[in-house]
Amino acid sequence: MGDKVRIQHNKRLFVQGCILAALGVAGPALIMEEMLGIYDDLTAAMLNERGSDLILAAIKLVVMNVIRMIPHYLGAFLINESVHIYYHGKKRFTLNTVFTMFLIILIYDMIYWLYGIRYDLGVPAILTVAFVLMLSYMDLFSVNMLNKLILVGSLLMAIQWLDVIPPLSEYGFGRGEISMDVKMASRFIREEKLLTMFAFSMCIAFFYASMIQVQLLYKEHKLKISNEKTRQVEKELYDTQIEALKMRNSSEVQSLVHDLKSPLTTAEGLISLAEMMEEDELLREYFQKISSSLRSMGLMISEILYENKKAPMEVGDLMHMVLAQVSIFVPNEALKYINTCPEAVIRGNKIRLSRAVVNLITNAWNAVDKGTGRLEVSVEKKGEDIYITVLDNGSGMSPEEMEHMWELGYSGRQSTGLGLAFTRQVVENHGGSIRIVSEKGKYTRAVIGLKEERDGDEDGKQKDDSGD
Repeated sequence: MGDKVRIQHNKRLFVQGCILAALGVAGPALIMEEMLGIYDDLTAAMLNERGSDLILAAIKLVVMNVIRMIPHYLGAFLINESVHIYYHGKKRFTLNTVFTMFLIILIYDMIYWLYGIRYDLGVPAILTVAFVLMLSYMDLFSVNMLNKLILVGSLLMAIQWLDVIPPLSEYGFGRGEISMDVKMASRFIREEKLLTMFAFSMCIAFFYASMIQVQLLYKEHKLKISNEKTRQVEKELYDTQIEALKMRNSSEVQSLVHDLKSPLTTAEGLISLAEMMEEDELLREYFQKISSSLRSMGLMISEILYENKKAPMEVGDLMHMVLAQVSIFVPNEALKYINTCPEAVIRGNKIRLSRAVVNLITNAWNAVDKGTGRLEVSVEKKGEDIYITVLDNGSGMSPEEMEHMWELGYSGRQSTGLGLAFTRQVVENHGGSIRIVSEKGKYTRAVIGLKEERDGDEDGKQKDDSGD
């Protein structure tokens, strides 16, 4: 047995990794958003409608996240590197992969337990871990500490810029509170394209720097990688840069968004087929939820193509999109939904209206106790008006808090308050109204009022088609 299995360990790397992991856990206390003035820049961007302030806030956010993350990522990778399991003379990286993911999750949980900051183990984190583990597999990560730091730093900078690209939110990028605030601010001042192009360009630049570092490590260790593969990687990087420059053309951006619908359609078809073939009721329910989410995502992509256009829609369809989004974070048993007029028609931009309602539900869910909290979302028609109500039994607001809740930059949850500002802006641009009533420690009720679409209102159609 001893000849089959062999464990190799390095105490120095293990100690270094533990020190860095501990420093990563302390990161949120050492560098905070208040120190960098991120929210101040976001507020200035929204008040003055300046894209430069928005870009500055995005830069500060990325830098803060990278500084916070480098120690715990590098620490986890060093701990992983300190132990190697050999079976019949070959490294077994499956266990190393599981061990590294466990360390990252453990560090995230410790940060949440200490500071209440929820780090998302989403696509960016998985990409980072996968990339470094791949380098470890090829012995490219067994270098001095400075080279490790540069490599992880440049890689994190590249991937963190993906978190502030608005179109990538639906694909698991940038689900943190501050990242969502930055993207919401870009929508509020209509600078989504500016933020997208800048962030994408920075991502490509740092990703290119990471690749250069990998090439240097390759030369240092003389790994058995062919020159053809190296040239292929360089060609792919060059092609990616060229595509990034071409995306300055809005028509090509729309073409890219349109092409995204094809894999979604394929996935929806496969899920539907699996649902028909599956006999287990629980799995069929899961398949139905997945299919519903895919349809909502496809509809969102279609709406992005015509972001500034308004069209008639049934209230039931709008709320279906809303519920598909909130089902990800609000349990079914905690949400009661009542719609007495699903076939009522309103005119608007579905993606913007759904986002406005989702913001209200998100605020409500954040305000309640996750064990006893309950939300009620109702839709009713009174005369020619449609009312969408979000009610929670959460912490509520004091009269003093309600006096400031519509102010830009104000929030009692260490946020910019962009959600309410965005919601009110969207509702008012649709000719509607929003009011909020609350009692401290008991409840909060938010009500959106929208006009029902009347048949034959040609004047209204011509006016609304001009955009938001």
